[in-house]
Amino acid sequence: ASRSDRMFALAVVVVSAVLFVCAVPFAGVPLTPVPAFVGSYQSALAINDLITAVLLFSQFAISRSRALLLLASGYLFTAMAAIVHALTFPGLFAPGGLLGAGTQTTVWIYMIWHGAFPLLVLAYSLLKAADKDSKIRGAAGGAIVTSIIAVAVATAAFSWIVTAQHDLLPTLLSRGHYTPVMLWVVSMVWCLSLAALIALWRNKPYSVLDVWLMVVMCAWMFDIALSAVLI
Repeated sequence: ASRSDRMFALAVVVVSAVLFVCAVPFAGVPLTPVPAFVGSYQSALAINDLITAVLLFSQFAISRSRALLLLASGYLFTAMAAIVHALTFPGLFAPGGLLGAGTQTTVWIYMIWHGAFPLLVLAYSLLKAADKDSKIRGAAGGAIVTSIIAVAVATAAFSWIVTAQHDLLPTLLSRGHYTPVMLWVVSMVWCLSLAALIALWRNKPYSVLDVWLMVVMCAWMFDIALSAVLI
């Protein structure tokens, strides 16, 4: 990554931080529910992450980097998680959400979704240093298909847990207020994003992808703070 790449990325983070600070006073203000907005927002997230996953899988087919394969799987997971979150969101497709969703389903999906991605980014950063000596051998297509199946199975598993086994999960929200469990869970999720950002920052020299992943993790922390910490 050149100096201009780093400066442009820093400018994006600064603008995002300013917008975040401006939005903080309104984070806890209840707004009129607009299900169409939620559906559009989640659709945009899913499509964007799916396109990113395809591009990263294509790049992996050239580089055979284990770290890149893991990162591509992370973006595919976020796309699938966004879809499941939308399907179970109360009032969007059904009054209580689809797939047998319960009152805690969407909040648990959000926490798993926003905790798993930075964990995979952290793993990407740690694997990247050893990538020169740990390229995947054999057909790249097989590795990609295996990763897609693994992500699909993981998504199906956590979706089953937060729907069919909903009553076994700890309560995160009760009558619109956080429970002590929620405070612990959301703090851990936010800290995972911070850990991923620090790992990327310490792993020099930076590629262009690394620089923009740091931007993503900053935006991820702003998102979690506005959506689940400051309300």
